[in-house]
Amino acid sequence: MQTWQVGNFKITKVHELPIEVGLLDGLIPELTPEAVREIDWLYPDYVNESGQILADLHSFVIDNGEHVILTDAGCGNGKSYPMQPIWSDLDTPFLERLQEAGYGRDDIDIILCTHAHLDHVGWFSMRDEEGKWVPTFPNARLVMVRDEYERHLSQIVETGEVQDVSDAAGDDDVDLIARAFHPDTSALSNQTRLIQEESFQPIVDAGRLELVPTDGQVVPGVRYESTPGHTTAHHSIRLDSDGATAFVTGDAFHHPIQIARPDWSSQGDWDGGASARSRRAVLESCAGTDLLFMGTHFAGITAGYIVEDGEGFRLVESRPPSVERR
Repeated sequence: MQTWQVGNFKITKVHELPIEVGLLDGLIPELTPEAVREIDWLYPDYVNESGQILADLHSFVIDNGEHVILTDAGCGNGKSYPMQPIWSDLDTPFLERLQEAGYGRDDIDIILCTHAHLDHVGWFSMRDEEGKWVPTFPNARLVMVRDEYERHLSQIVETGEVQDVSDAAGDDDVDLIARAFHPDTSALSNQTRLIQEESFQPIVDAGRLELVPTDGQVVPGVRYESTPGHTTAHHSIRLDSDGATAFVTGDAFHHPIQIARPDWSSQGDWDGGASARSRRAVLESCAGTDLLFMGTHFAGITAGYIVEDGEGFRLVESRPPSVERR
């Protein structure tokens, strides 16, 4: 189990499941076996010998002695994901792994969510013994950026409002996350409705949803940082404690190759140009510093430090020796 210390924050990675090799083929169009061979530091943690993406689903637990915070919440068990059926009806030991890390369901008091896609919200809720969806972490409040939650709700459309997203490519109010593989807005609407019912609504009904503005502070030392592109209001998470800093990517970075090639965007991005600009701004701001860079889908070595590498950047496991804290 990977753990890190950032000032007063103890951060623990809690693994949910690996992403099946091949599932993300084509997600980043430029990522070919030939291109990957030029970036040797990606092996063996982030790509296999065939040049295919290696990635996983996990959460981070952030504990400063006063708050125990869960960042993003994976797919969850028993959920309905018709747009990604391989992750439907899962039965993973995520909660047991959380317990092994030293945290029970009652210990989590804050949940953070970088964006409202199905592989980041599942453990918000679970079925109780009677089969009813209830908050997984009964003492936790879900703190989320208002614009992102409202974007999520906006994907639920009535039957008469459904249109093909291919006709809406210029509409900034339409999330085109399904454009590459599932271009039917009705499918996106149905999936969003299920996510709302099975994951968000139990939190809402319990009065545990708290919405904050763009770049909003959650508690001292913990805030959201706007990194738009994957969705219109995607936010990463920034931690500051005792002069030390960490950055949790969310899906601003799907894979470490986007550190080496920040202009390579995901097919699932709402706006690939915006996501590329967000990535480059983040990398330029933290390169050569002691900021701990933590990938939400990075397999293997999940966190490290950013250093310049030619025209791009790279992730290294050890803090650059010349860095002075700032």
